[in-house]
Amino acid sequence: MEHDCRSVANKIIAPRLESNNPITHLQVQKLVYFCHAWMLGLYHEPMLLQPIQAWRYGPVLPELYESLRRYGREHIRRPIDLRSIRVEENEYDDRQESIIRQVLEVYGHLSGVQLSTITHAKGTPWHQVWSASKRSVIISDNVIEDYYAQQAAKG
Repeated sequence: MEHDCRSVANKIIAPRLESNNPITHLQVQKLVYFCHAWMLGLYHEPMLLQPIQAWRYGPVLPELYESLRRYGREHIRRPIDLRSIRVEENEYDDRQESIIRQVLEVYGHLSGVQLSTITHAKGTPWHQVWSASKRSVIISDNVIEDYYAQQAAKG
């Protein structure tokens, strides 16, 4: 089952708040992207309902951007209120929970700038579709899946 990107974001934000380990909007954007990307690459199933767009600073989920932009570069102070935006939370299956845990283990310690640098690397899905002259280009799940399946095969 696919999830709203803001629900996935809360699965990242809440534990960080509980452990008093601050996180920024940029970090959340990239971590949610990696959850979706690795779910596609490893299991060939999307995690997110919304499409990912190629923006100047990498892959972005516009709905998530709107929910967190008030924080700017400051640390996020609370989870997203999903009720106020009428998002229903669905159960996460074991694979989805595992992907979120693994993404946090592998990437969770990195800064927003470091995460953005990873998403900008040559050959990445963002790099494949990014064009400074075109705004809000969608990065298709097929492009994301192909790239991360290749990364997974490399071990």
